[in-house]
Amino acid sequence: MLPTLNRIHTLAAVRVVGVGLVGIGTAAQLGWLAEFFLDTGLSPLHTAPNDLSARGQPYRKLFRALELTAGIAFLLACPPLARLAPVQWRARSTIVAVGAFGVLLILRSAFPLDCAASIDAVCRQSAHSVSHQLNFVISVLLSVVYVLGPVTLLLWWEGRWRIVPSIIVAVESAAWLALVALSLAASGQFAGLVMRVQLLGGAAVLVCGGTYLLTTGRHVRTRWEDSRG
Repeated sequence: MLPTLNRIHTLAAVRVVGVGLVGIGTAAQLGWLAEFFLDTGLSPLHTAPNDLSARGQPYRKLFRALELTAGIAFLLACPPLARLAPVQWRARSTIVAVGAFGVLLILRSAFPLDCAASIDAVCRQSAHSVSHQLNFVISVLLSVVYVLGPVTLLLWWEGRWRIVPSIIVAVESAAWLALVALSLAASGQFAGLVMRVQLLGGAAVLVCGGTYLLTTGRHVRTRWEDSRG
């Protein structure tokens, strides 16, 4: 009886840590919403959220710090999440997606844009540093994670829990295609709006994941282990 109680208490503590870190990461990842309360000089409709942390922007340090905080929180959340999730590759793929998301956010905060191309014509036409180019590549990879992340949840979530990831996969895929179309059309109109929809979709999945861990998720690993016996 005592080992069973210890195991329950341990999993409860791990769950609190895991959900707490995901919550911190999600809040920091939504830090771009501060642009609505700050005089950034950038249009939320037409400029990329990433431009907020570009060199020369007034609140670049704040937005880089928020992105770095989010990345570290998601990366640190991986061990407790791995302890809570079923021991099978489908659930593990979600942990990998969270870890990759964290790493990419940390890297992007370390390699800022040279300038905000959406408002600087000279920036769009000039040669860019390695940091700027890496930032662009990392941003593309992040957009892929926004689509693949909820897909990994569909591999092992059941019942009504599949509804939110299914909707987000459709929204993120549509947003990704819209950005490609805007890029091919050489038009930046409403690109900022599309990117912010991506970010909100990612946050929705994270919130749903935290809710899952606090409710249904507390029984999933036990059921899976029992089925092995």
